[in-house]
Amino acid sequence: MIETDMSIDHLSETSIKNAKDLIAGAAKLRKLGEKSNRKRIARLFKDSGAIEATITLTDEVMRISSPRAATRLLRRAAAKASIRGFGLINSLGIRFIALLSPILPGFIVRIVHWRVRSYSKDLILDSRTEKLSKHVKKRGASGVALNINVIGEAVLGHQEAEDRFQSIVEMIRRPEVGYISVKLSAIVAQLLTVDVIGSQQRATQRLRELYREADSNNVFVNLDMEEYRDLAMTVATFKSVLEEPEFAKTNAGIVLQAYLPESHEVFLNLCEWSKERYAKTKSHIKIRIVKGANLAMEHAEAEMHGWSPAPYRSKADVDASYLRLVDIALRKENAKAVRIGIASHNLFHLSWALAVAKDRGVLDQMDVEMLEGMANAEAL
Repeated sequence: MIETDMSIDHLSETSIKNAKDLIAGAAKLRKLGEKSNRKRIARLFKDSGAIEATITLTDEVMRISSPRAATRLLRRAAAKASIRGFGLINSLGIRFIALLSPILPGFIVRIVHWRVRSYSKDLILDSRTEKLSKHVKKRGASGVALNINVIGEAVLGHQEAEDRFQSIVEMIRRPEVGYISVKLSAIVAQLLTVDVIGSQQRATQRLRELYREADSNNVFVNLDMEEYRDLAMTVATFKSVLEEPEFAKTNAGIVLQAYLPESHEVFLNLCEWSKERYAKTKSHIKIRIVKGANLAMEHAEAEMHGWSPAPYRSKADVDASYLRLVDIALRKENAKAVRIGIASHNLFHLSWALAVAKDRGVLDQMDVEMLEGMANAEAL
């Protein structure tokens, strides 16, 4: 139940009106390039073959060092690049370069790299110091702070984990960076559920190093979440390190995914723990509430192993879970110890969270978070 001075109907009506106003205002701010990107993405979702071709290009062709091997994959992707999913020009273009690829593999791979980067430049920022610094300052001038996430998913080997960790440390040391997100699975190799103690010990040691570096450079670290199996270990590691005297004054963040039923119990536990910690140290945590980006992967893995999927089964259930987490999060009793990040591109959900926070007098408790390049007009 929503605990608010407003009636539910009034709160809903206010949120719907504000969402409509946001949509209308964003339409006026949206630039030509963003409009084209939205149309291109909308086309992709109409054709499963086009989605598969896109994944092949970005996750396989772009990563393979051998031009001939890359162009073989390119030709496979081109066969599925329909006009319906890619549009006339892009569909014909990819088929044409695929025909030339056996003759000029190196040159064609460079064209693919250039084209993919040109399409993703608004979503994936250039990490070179001058470029990133310029973009951070530009966003800061419009009142937007950036949460930097160094690209990369779960690592397999210890050297890869070390390389990824050092790239994150290098980012933390940049003067323009004040907020960074990281997954434990991206900086600690071989996190195994059958070796909980050993895995947590290695994760704890790595997180200590990360927090030391962040505290030295006045950078806020947010722990991201990937799979369901990361939940318990990430939360336990997060709490364990922040309970240590060295990090008693450290403010830090963690993500909870609304598509996991367990997130509700974890959220309440984190709130109580943080309030006790705040009473002793005056340090807070931030919980970023997301819906969860790995739904398809979680269902696919569960089906492969004959498991019951960890997430909720339907989008309606996930949306309801998200709104319930917003309700229990934005409360005066939590406001000092627990900051809340409302991370969503659903303008009704953002409007709802803002209306609830305003009604309860806790607007200062929450931040609105959106992915860079996904909805810039709406964010502004």
